[in-house]
Amino acid sequence: MGMDFSSALQAVKEGRRIARSGWNGAGQFVIMAGGYHLDEVRPGSKYAEAGITGPVTIQPHLDLRNTQGNMQPGWVPSQGDLFATDWIIV
Repeated sequence: MGMDFSSALQAVKEGRRIARSGWNGAGQFVIMAGGYHLDEVRPGSKYAEAGITGPVTIQPHLDLRNTQGNMQPGWVPSQGDLFATDWIIV
């Protein structure tokens, strides 16, 4: 039995992996990432290349693992995702 997006969002905030049972791509899921503080950015990172130094907070956000196994940072649910009731915990 699936759940609505608000229940899935609560689950992902608790560290669970969520997905839509209606997604065609095998192995896809969404996680919450970020939500931590860095005293210094990693040398060679895109933050460092952009001249960002010192303390930085990485705000919480959603990341999607796609069918190729790559992580897509900053995933945003579609209107269909928001109103779907086929969300599951993976």
